Amino acid sequence: MIRLPTLSHLRFLGVMMIGAYVLINLILEALSPLTAGWPVWATTLCAVPPMVVGMVHVVLPLARTRTPSRAR
Repeated sequence: MIRLPTLSHLRFLGVMMIGAYVLINLILEALSPLTAGWPVWATTLCAVPPMVVGMVHVVLPLARTRTPSRAR
């Protein structure tokens, strides 16, 4: 039987998406003066480590505290 997502699941998803979007754009904006003229793969190589750390230690904990426990 397929369960439809509840409102708390959708809220958790929304908080995660917004948090990831903001974090990725902040990292890319901070790196843009340093990586001007670099190929995309090199810029991505520099952006991924802080992005993973930020998602694990900032965005995910914030999303978990901002949504009801049922979405976890």
